[in-house]
Amino acid sequence: MPRTNTTSRTSFTRPNSVTYDLPDPSSSSTVVTITLPPGSAWTSGLHWHEKHTEFLQILQGTALITLSNKTQTYDSTSGLITVPRYARHEWRRVSPDGPPLVVQEWTEPGDGEKEVFFRNLSSVIEDETRSGPPREWWLTWQLFVVFWGLDNWPVLMSAVDVPGFGRLLHALGLTGWFEWIVTHVVLRVAVLVGGVVGLKSICPEYTPRRLRGGKEEKLKC
Repeated sequence: MPRTNTTSRTSFTRPNSVTYDLPDPSSSSTVVTITLPPGSAWTSGLHWHEKHTEFLQILQGTALITLSNKTQTYDSTSGLITVPRYARHEWRRVSPDGPPLVVQEWTEPGDGEKEVFFRNLSSVIEDETRSGPPREWWLTWQLFVVFWGLDNWPVLMSAVDVPGFGRLLHALGLTGWFEWIVTHVVLRVAVLVGGVVGLKSICPEYTPRRLRGGKEEKLKC
């Protein structure tokens, strides 16, 4: 499928869902601003990062954030929210009503990978939905490849969802390992098989040259 060149864009919007505003190319900022309009059901999905510590700052509205199995509300008075590496986390609007929820995200190290992630994530979704509802299996496969290469590890199966096994894993303190293994195995298979049909984590049509440093082997979509 032909890919749309989005390298010059600095904003991506999914109507009634989410807007990603990316850093100005002329600046040294690595901050991504995410806006959820009233009524949005968007969620980051429960996931973790292995190479980056993530920071969240609520600029407007109220967010419902799950961090390391603790869920609570945050707003602009909550200060800086730190998400350590490997910490399971998810955020969304606390309710469909009220003003837009505006959140800034950035990472340490600030290597630009967050911008690369949102560029490739958004562009894949746009291309797959441009002509109507996507083939869900194909879209999911492409997103799994993006997740693998850009340090975004979704919780695909929680240990508590395993009948008769979840309590044992919890008692042994192995729930995190169970989720890690499931996610890594599924995403690794997606990457290996995806390589046969040319799927990569980073596409040159979606990624400005200034962000490709050290990542050329992941291109050639």
